Amino acid sequence: MWMAPGLKLDKGELLGIITHFMETLDQELKKAVELINKSSKILLVSHKRPDGDTLGASLAFHFALKQMGKETTLACMDGAPERLQFMPSSKEFVHEFNYLDYDLIIVSDAGAYHMTGFHEVYPDFLSRKVPIINIDHHQSNDNFGTINIVDAQASSATMIVWRLLKMLHIQLTKEIAISLLSGIYNDTGAFLHANTTQETFEMAGELAQAGISISDIVKPMFRQSSLSQLKLWGYILENARKNENNILSAVISESDFKLLGAHHSDTGGIIDLLNTVPEVDYAMLVAEDGGVVKGSLRTQKDDVNLSDIAAQFGGGGHKKAAGFRVNGKLEKKIVWKIVPA
Repeated sequence: MWMAPGLKLDKGELLGIITHFMETLDQELKKAVELINKSSKILLVSHKRPDGDTLGASLAFHFALKQMGKETTLACMDGAPERLQFMPSSKEFVHEFNYLDYDLIIVSDAGAYHMTGFHEVYPDFLSRKVPIINIDHHQSNDNFGTINIVDAQASSATMIVWRLLKMLHIQLTKEIAISLLSGIYNDTGAFLHANTTQETFEMAGELAQAGISISDIVKPMFRQSSLSQLKLWGYILENARKNENNILSAVISESDFKLLGAHHSDTGGIIDLLNTVPEVDYAMLVAEDGGVVKGSLRTQKDDVNLSDIAAQFGGGGHKKAAGFRVNGKLEKKIVWKIVPA
Protein backbone atom coordinates (compact mmCIF):
# COMPACT_ATOMS: atom_id res chain seq x y z
CA MET A 1 0.00 0.00 0.00
CA TRP A 2 1.43 3.38 -1.05
CA MET A 3 0.33 6.90 -0.17
CA ALA A 4 1.69 10.20 -1.46
CA PRO A 5 4.33 11.81 0.80
CA GLY A 6 2.88 14.53 3.00
CA LEU A 7 -0.71 13.34 2.53
CA LYS A 8 -2.62 13.90 5.78
CA LEU A 9 -5.61 11.73 6.61
CA ASP A 10 -7.82 11.41 9.64
CA LYS A 11 -8.23 8.04 11.36
CA GLY A 12 -11.47 7.22 9.52
CA GLU A 13 -10.00 7.96 6.08
CA LEU A 14 -6.87 5.94 6.83
CA LEU A 15 -8.94 2.98 8.07
CA GLY A 16 -11.03 3.16 4.91
CA ILE A 17 -7.94 3.09 2.67
CA ILE A 18 -6.43 0.15 4.57
CA THR A 19 -9.72 -1.78 4.43
CA HIS A 20 -10.05 -1.17 0.68
CA PHE A 21 -6.45 -2.24 0.11
CA MET A 22 -6.89 -5.47 2.07
CA GLU A 23 -10.14 -6.28 0.26
CA THR A 24 -8.48 -5.68 -3.12
CA LEU A 25 -5.48 -7.82 -2.16
CA ASP A 26 -7.79 -10.61 -1.00
CA GLN A 27 -9.68 -10.48 -4.30
CA GLU A 28 -6.43 -10.72 -6.26
CA LEU A 29 -5.33 -13.72 -4.18
CA LYS A 30 -8.62 -15.49 -4.91
CA LYS A 31 -8.30 -14.73 -8.63
CA ALA A 32 -4.78 -16.17 -8.57
CA VAL A 33 -5.96 -19.37 -6.87
CA GLU A 34 -8.67 -19.78 -9.51
CA LEU A 35 -6.24 -19.20 -12.37
CA ILE A 36 -3.63 -21.59 -10.94
CA ASN A 37 -6.24 -24.31 -10.44
CA LYS A 38 -7.34 -24.22 -14.08
CA SER A 39 -3.81 -23.99 -15.55
CA SER A 40 -1.77 -27.08 -16.37
CA LYS A 41 1.56 -25.77 -17.69
CA ILE A 42 3.11 -22.91 -15.73
CA LEU A 43 6.25 -20.83 -16.26
CA LEU A 44 7.84 -19.63 -13.00
CA VAL A 45 9.99 -16.54 -13.49
CA SER A 46 12.57 -15.00 -11.16
CA HIS A 47 14.21 -11.61 -11.72
CA LYS A 48 17.67 -11.35 -13.26
CA ARG A 49 20.69 -11.49 -10.94
CA PRO A 50 18.53 -13.43 -8.50
CA ASP A 51 18.57 -13.26 -4.71
CA GLY A 52 17.17 -15.66 -2.14
CA ASP A 53 13.68 -14.17 -2.22
CA THR A 54 12.99 -14.41 -5.94
CA LEU A 55 14.53 -17.89 -6.13
CA GLY A 56 12.73 -19.05 -2.99
CA ALA A 57 9.36 -17.85 -4.30
CA SER A 58 9.73 -19.60 -7.66
CA LEU A 59 11.10 -22.80 -6.11
CA ALA A 60 8.31 -22.96 -3.52
CA PHE A 61 5.79 -22.67 -6.35
CA HIS A 62 7.69 -25.31 -8.31
CA PHE A 63 7.38 -27.93 -5.57
CA ALA A 64 3.82 -26.92 -4.63
CA LEU A 65 2.49 -27.02 -8.19
CA LYS A 66 4.12 -30.41 -8.73
CA GLN A 67 1.96 -31.61 -5.84
CA MET A 68 -1.07 -30.40 -7.76
CA GLY A 69 -0.04 -32.32 -10.87
CA LYS A 70 1.02 -29.21 -12.80
CA GLU A 71 3.89 -29.07 -15.27
CA THR A 72 6.34 -26.30 -14.36
CA THR A 73 9.44 -24.63 -15.80
CA LEU A 74 11.81 -22.47 -13.74
CA ALA A 75 13.17 -19.47 -15.63
CA CYS A 76 15.76 -16.80 -14.87
CA MET A 77 18.10 -14.77 -17.07
CA ASP A 78 20.98 -15.59 -14.70
CA GLY A 79 21.88 -18.71 -12.77
CA ALA A 80 21.64 -18.96 -9.01
CA PRO A 81 24.75 -17.52 -7.31
CA GLU A 82 26.99 -20.08 -5.65
CA ARG A 83 25.95 -19.12 -2.11
CA LEU A 84 22.30 -19.91 -2.96
CA GLN A 85 22.86 -23.22 -4.70
CA PHE A 86 22.05 -25.06 -1.46
CA MET A 87 18.38 -24.40 -2.31
CA PRO A 88 16.75 -27.53 -3.77
CA SER A 89 16.44 -27.48 -7.61
CA SER A 90 18.23 -24.12 -7.77
CA LYS A 91 20.30 -25.37 -10.73
CA GLU A 92 17.20 -26.18 -12.81
CA PHE A 93 16.50 -22.61 -13.97
CA VAL A 94 16.56 -22.07 -17.73
CA HIS A 95 16.85 -18.86 -19.75
CA GLU A 96 15.40 -20.09 -23.04
CA PHE A 97 11.77 -21.08 -23.58
CA ASN A 98 8.68 -20.42 -25.70
CA TYR A 99 6.36 -18.55 -23.37
CA LEU A 100 3.41 -19.23 -25.68
CA ASP A 101 3.64 -22.92 -24.71
CA TYR A 102 2.34 -22.08 -21.22
CA ASP A 103 -1.13 -21.50 -19.77
CA LEU A 104 0.19 -19.20 -17.07
CA ILE A 105 3.27 -17.17 -16.13
CA ILE A 106 4.04 -16.39 -12.48
CA VAL A 107 6.64 -13.68 -11.90
CA SER A 108 7.94 -13.36 -8.33
CA ASP A 109 9.77 -10.45 -6.66
CA ALA A 110 10.20 -8.29 -9.77
CA GLY A 111 9.81 -4.68 -8.61
CA ALA A 112 9.09 -3.52 -12.18
CA TYR A 113 8.37 -5.11 -15.58
CA HIS A 114 11.99 -4.81 -16.74
CA MET A 115 13.46 -6.69 -13.76
CA THR A 116 13.10 -10.13 -15.37
CA GLY A 117 15.15 -9.09 -18.41
CA PHE A 118 13.15 -11.46 -20.62
CA HIS A 119 11.35 -8.59 -22.39
CA GLU A 120 14.70 -7.84 -24.06
CA VAL A 121 14.85 -11.34 -25.57
CA TYR A 122 11.11 -11.88 -26.06
CA PRO A 123 9.54 -8.47 -26.87
CA ASP A 124 5.98 -9.75 -26.33
CA PHE A 125 6.82 -11.57 -23.09
CA LEU A 126 4.70 -9.25 -20.92
CA SER A 127 2.00 -8.59 -23.52
CA ARG A 128 -0.45 -10.73 -21.48
CA LYS A 129 -1.03 -13.08 -24.40
CA VAL A 130 -0.41 -15.58 -21.63
CA PRO A 131 -1.98 -14.59 -18.26
CA ILE A 132 0.59 -13.25 -15.77
CA ILE A 133 0.41 -13.39 -11.98
CA ASN A 134 2.68 -10.67 -10.61
CA ILE A 135 3.72 -11.38 -7.01
CA ASP A 136 5.78 -8.69 -5.33
CA HIS A 137 6.38 -6.60 -2.21
CA HIS A 138 8.09 -3.54 -3.70
CA GLN A 139 6.43 -0.14 -3.50
CA SER A 140 7.79 0.64 -6.98
CA ASN A 141 5.95 -2.24 -8.69
CA ASP A 142 4.20 -1.08 -11.87
CA ASN A 143 1.45 -3.75 -11.85
CA PHE A 144 2.47 -5.37 -15.13
CA GLY A 145 0.48 -8.54 -14.49
CA THR A 146 -2.96 -9.74 -15.43
CA ILE A 147 -3.34 -10.32 -11.70
CA ASN A 148 -1.21 -8.17 -9.40
CA ILE A 149 -0.64 -9.39 -5.85
CA VAL A 150 1.54 -6.55 -4.62
CA ASP A 151 1.83 -5.95 -0.87
CA ALA A 152 4.52 -3.43 0.11
CA GLN A 153 3.91 -4.30 3.77
CA ALA A 154 5.00 -7.92 3.27
CA SER A 155 8.58 -8.61 4.31
CA SER A 156 9.26 -10.66 1.17
CA ALA A 157 7.70 -12.12 -1.95
CA THR A 158 7.99 -15.54 -0.35
CA MET A 159 5.62 -14.37 2.40
CA ILE A 160 2.96 -13.65 -0.23
CA VAL A 161 3.64 -17.02 -1.87
CA TRP A 162 3.18 -18.62 1.55
CA ARG A 163 -0.30 -17.07 1.83
CA LEU A 164 -1.18 -18.38 -1.63
CA LEU A 165 0.05 -21.90 -0.92
CA LYS A 166 -2.11 -22.04 2.20
CA MET A 167 -5.13 -21.03 0.13
CA LEU A 168 -4.24 -23.80 -2.35
CA HIS A 169 -4.10 -26.30 0.58
CA ILE A 170 -0.56 -27.38 -0.28
CA GLN A 171 1.11 -29.91 2.01
CA LEU A 172 4.23 -28.37 3.53
CA THR A 173 7.35 -30.31 2.54
CA LYS A 174 10.99 -29.83 3.47
CA GLU A 175 11.76 -28.47 -0.03
CA ILE A 176 8.98 -25.88 0.14
CA ALA A 177 9.98 -24.87 3.68
CA ILE A 178 13.65 -24.37 2.75
CA SER A 179 12.66 -22.30 -0.30
CA LEU A 180 10.28 -20.03 1.60
CA LEU A 181 12.48 -19.59 4.66
CA SER A 182 15.47 -18.76 2.45
CA GLY A 183 13.45 -15.91 0.96
CA ILE A 184 12.43 -14.62 4.38
CA TYR A 185 16.02 -14.80 5.66
CA ASN A 186 17.31 -13.04 2.57
CA ASP A 187 14.96 -10.06 2.66
CA THR A 188 14.88 -9.53 6.41
CA GLY A 189 18.64 -9.92 6.80
CA ALA A 190 18.14 -12.87 9.17
CA PHE A 191 15.29 -11.04 10.97
CA LEU A 192 17.40 -7.90 11.56
CA HIS A 193 15.75 -5.46 9.15
CA ALA A 194 12.84 -3.17 9.97
CA ASN A 195 10.50 -5.16 7.68
CA THR A 196 10.52 -8.08 10.15
CA THR A 197 6.98 -8.34 11.53
CA GLN A 198 4.92 -10.63 13.72
CA GLU A 199 3.72 -12.41 10.58
CA THR A 200 7.36 -12.99 9.62
CA PHE A 201 8.02 -14.90 12.86
CA GLU A 202 4.71 -16.76 12.63
CA MET A 203 5.57 -17.92 9.12
CA ALA A 204 9.12 -18.90 10.11
CA GLY A 205 7.76 -20.87 13.08
CA GLU A 206 5.39 -22.85 10.88
CA LEU A 207 8.10 -23.54 8.31
CA ALA A 208 10.50 -24.76 11.00
CA GLN A 209 7.99 -27.50 11.84
CA ALA A 210 8.80 -29.14 8.49
CA GLY A 211 11.97 -30.50 10.08
CA ILE A 212 14.47 -28.20 8.41
CA SER A 213 17.66 -27.05 10.08
CA ILE A 214 17.96 -23.25 10.27
CA SER A 215 21.74 -23.58 10.13
CA ASP A 216 21.42 -25.13 6.65
CA ILE A 217 20.10 -21.75 5.50
CA VAL A 218 21.99 -19.30 7.71
CA LYS A 219 25.43 -20.79 7.11
CA PRO A 220 25.59 -20.50 3.30
CA MET A 221 23.68 -17.22 3.19
CA PHE A 222 25.32 -15.28 6.02
CA ARG A 223 28.18 -17.27 7.54
CA GLN A 224 30.33 -18.28 4.56
CA SER A 225 32.65 -15.99 2.60
CA SER A 226 35.35 -16.62 0.02
CA LEU A 227 38.76 -14.99 0.38
CA SER A 228 38.08 -12.87 -2.71
CA GLN A 229 34.82 -11.63 -1.16
CA LEU A 230 36.58 -10.64 2.06
CA LYS A 231 39.21 -8.75 0.06
CA LEU A 232 36.46 -6.98 -1.89
CA TRP A 233 34.63 -6.01 1.29
CA GLY A 234 37.88 -4.69 2.76
CA TYR A 235 38.48 -2.60 -0.36
CA ILE A 236 34.93 -1.20 -0.26
CA LEU A 237 35.12 -0.35 3.44
CA GLU A 238 38.54 1.29 3.07
CA ASN A 239 37.32 3.50 0.24
CA ALA A 240 33.90 4.40 1.65
CA ARG A 241 33.43 8.15 2.07
CA LYS A 242 30.88 10.43 3.73
CA ASN A 243 30.11 13.64 1.82
CA GLU A 244 28.77 17.03 2.88
CA ASN A 245 25.21 15.79 2.27
CA ASN A 246 25.68 13.16 4.97
CA ILE A 247 25.65 10.26 2.51
CA LEU A 248 28.05 7.36 2.97
CA SER A 249 29.04 5.98 -0.42
CA ALA A 250 31.42 3.48 -1.96
CA VAL A 251 32.21 2.74 -5.58
CA ILE A 252 33.54 -0.46 -7.15
CA SER A 253 34.54 -0.56 -10.82
CA GLU A 254 34.90 -3.48 -13.23
CA SER A 255 38.68 -3.17 -13.00
CA ASP A 256 38.47 -3.35 -9.19
CA PHE A 257 36.62 -6.66 -9.42
CA LYS A 258 39.29 -8.05 -11.75
CA LEU A 259 42.16 -6.78 -9.58
CA LEU A 260 40.70 -8.42 -6.47
CA GLY A 261 39.65 -11.61 -8.26
CA ALA A 262 36.09 -11.06 -7.03
CA HIS A 263 32.69 -11.70 -8.62
CA HIS A 264 29.89 -9.17 -8.82
CA SER A 265 27.77 -11.31 -6.51
CA ASP A 266 30.46 -10.91 -3.81
CA THR A 267 29.05 -7.46 -3.01
CA GLY A 268 25.95 -9.11 -1.53
CA GLY A 269 25.52 -8.01 2.09
CA ILE A 270 28.16 -5.26 2.19
CA ILE A 271 25.56 -2.51 1.81
CA ASP A 272 23.95 -3.62 5.08
CA LEU A 273 27.32 -3.30 6.81
CA LEU A 274 27.78 0.22 5.41
CA ASN A 275 24.31 1.03 6.71
CA THR A 276 25.40 0.38 10.31
CA VAL A 277 27.01 3.85 10.51
CA PRO A 278 24.38 5.65 12.63
CA GLU A 279 25.06 9.32 11.86
CA VAL A 280 24.62 9.19 8.05
CA ASP A 281 21.30 9.73 6.27
CA TYR A 282 21.82 6.71 4.05
CA ALA A 283 24.48 4.43 2.60
CA MET A 284 24.98 3.79 -1.11
CA LEU A 285 27.07 1.26 -3.01
CA VAL A 286 27.58 1.84 -6.73
CA ALA A 287 29.14 -0.97 -8.78
CA GLU A 288 29.84 -1.71 -12.44
CA ASP A 289 28.46 -4.98 -13.71
CA GLY A 290 28.91 -5.87 -17.38
CA GLY A 291 27.87 -2.61 -19.01
CA VAL A 292 25.44 -1.74 -16.24
CA VAL A 293 25.90 0.50 -13.21
CA LYS A 294 24.05 -0.89 -10.21
CA GLY A 295 23.21 1.15 -7.13
CA SER A 296 22.14 -0.25 -3.75
CA LEU A 297 20.79 2.07 -1.04
CA ARG A 298 20.01 1.49 2.64
CA THR A 299 19.00 3.76 5.53
CA GLN A 300 18.18 3.57 9.21
CA LYS A 301 16.34 6.91 9.15
CA ASP A 302 12.54 7.06 9.27
CA ASP A 303 12.41 10.39 7.43
CA VAL A 304 14.37 9.23 4.36
CA ASN A 305 12.53 7.56 1.45
CA LEU A 306 15.06 5.68 -0.64
CA SER A 307 12.43 4.46 -3.09
CA ASP A 308 11.96 8.06 -4.23
CA ILE A 309 15.72 8.58 -4.53
CA ALA A 310 16.19 5.38 -6.55
CA ALA A 311 13.28 6.37 -8.80
CA GLN A 312 15.34 9.34 -10.02
CA PHE A 313 17.64 6.77 -11.68
CA GLY A 314 14.82 4.57 -12.97
CA GLY A 315 14.90 2.26 -9.96
CA GLY A 316 12.76 1.73 -6.90
CA GLY A 317 12.21 -0.54 -3.94
CA HIS A 318 11.23 0.13 -0.35
CA LYS A 319 11.43 3.22 1.83
CA LYS A 320 14.53 1.98 3.66
CA ALA A 321 16.02 -0.30 1.01
CA ALA A 322 16.08 0.46 -2.69
CA GLY A 323 18.21 0.19 -5.79
CA PHE A 324 18.63 1.11 -9.44
CA ARG A 325 20.29 -0.09 -12.63
CA VAL A 326 21.56 2.21 -15.38
CA ASN A 327 23.11 1.08 -18.67
CA GLY A 328 26.58 2.60 -18.87
CA LYS A 329 29.87 2.72 -17.04
CA LEU A 330 31.55 4.57 -14.20
CA GLU A 331 33.90 7.44 -14.89
CA LYS A 332 36.13 8.76 -12.12
CA LYS A 333 36.12 12.50 -11.60
CA ILE A 334 38.26 14.17 -8.94
CA VAL A 335 37.08 17.49 -7.52
CA TRP A 336 39.18 19.67 -5.22
CA LYS A 337 37.95 22.70 -3.33
CA ILE A 338 39.63 25.33 -1.15
CA VAL A 339 38.42 25.35 2.45
CA PRO A 340 39.15 28.64 4.26
CA ALA A 341 41.35 28.31 7.35
